[in-house]
Amino acid sequence: MGSLRKRAAVAAVMGVVLGFASAMTAGQTPAPTAATGKPGVIDTGAFTPFVENMDRSLAFYHDVFGMEVPPLPESGARPFNNPNPRLFAFFDIPGAKERHQSARVAGIRTGVEPMEIQQVDHKTIQLRIQDPGTATLVLVVRDIDATLARVKQANMPIVTTGAKPVTFADGARAVLIRDIDNRFIEIRQPASIPSSAPAGNIVDIRVSIAVNDMDRTKQVYRDVLGFKVEGETAFAAEKAVQALTGLSQAEVRRSRVQAKSSALWLEFVEFKGVDRTPLRMRIQDRGAARLQLRTQGIDEVVKALKSAGLSVVSQGGGAVPIPPNFRGALVADPNNFFVSLFEPCDGCAPRTPPSTN
Repeated sequence: MGSLRKRAAVAAVMGVVLGFASAMTAGQTPAPTAATGKPGVIDTGAFTPFVENMDRSLAFYHDVFGMEVPPLPESGARPFNNPNPRLFAFFDIPGAKERHQSARVAGIRTGVEPMEIQQVDHKTIQLRIQDPGTATLVLVVRDIDATLARVKQANMPIVTTGAKPVTFADGARAVLIRDIDNRFIEIRQPASIPSSAPAGNIVDIRVSIAVNDMDRTKQVYRDVLGFKVEGETAFAAEKAVQALTGLSQAEVRRSRVQAKSSALWLEFVEFKGVDRTPLRMRIQDRGAARLQLRTQGIDEVVKALKSAGLSVVSQGGGAVPIPPNFRGALVADPNNFFVSLFEPCDGCAPRTPPSTN
């Protein structure tokens, strides 16, 4: 039993670090441990919303969307992880306690990993879809009507005008809701589903981020982090977007980016014609979110991010060692959306520190 608990604790740390261990259990191939080329991001891991109660959040994803979650233990609550000072230095949350688990969809590498941080000062952010830094989980589904019926059965708030899906020019249908933590989720049914898509109702997972300045955001993700950029549009007052968001006067422009070896698309949207307030939050605040980024040349990437005017949250302002044998840096992007940079290292952070005796 002791060895089982030890293995569970190690797996929990790996989940925080990259989410690649969970990808393997979902039948996906993890990225290689080494890469060649210039410094930058070479893959992505889990999307992490920071929540008030992890068990409640996982139950929501399982019950409403049918996502796979770890079973509850006999106690009826998933335990908090053992204190990890080096992880807490990464987050800059000394003295905290935390727990995290992933909700997953078979055949989709990106997991949703609610994380609960307690025993540290925090606040709850009242999210608005147009405010820079607001992160929206996008679930791409086969049947939006059946999915929305489950949302309504769970009595979740529906943001979209008329409480029903809107249709876009390309034939896609979408509806915007709030989840159990009052965060936004967009449910989207494309006009057609690729034959290679997973067999279940959820066929893809994306993340949409409201940005303060599209050009500035693209510059950081493209020129510093090495993402490819495509799908750029000009500002337009789209009736479907106005109905989707409930913002009748909004104009939006869009772009999307993707890391080198990742299947995940990050969708950027910039609003105009409505009041906007850039979010200011810490990683432990309810409403904050992060994306895990597998990196090569982490010190060079961190240096370039700081030169670009971004803030490194991790203690010391640089990459810190995190067991088992990773180095990581938590960074706030231009919109105060958090990205976790990680790179494997050789013996820099063993699971068990060497004895001092």
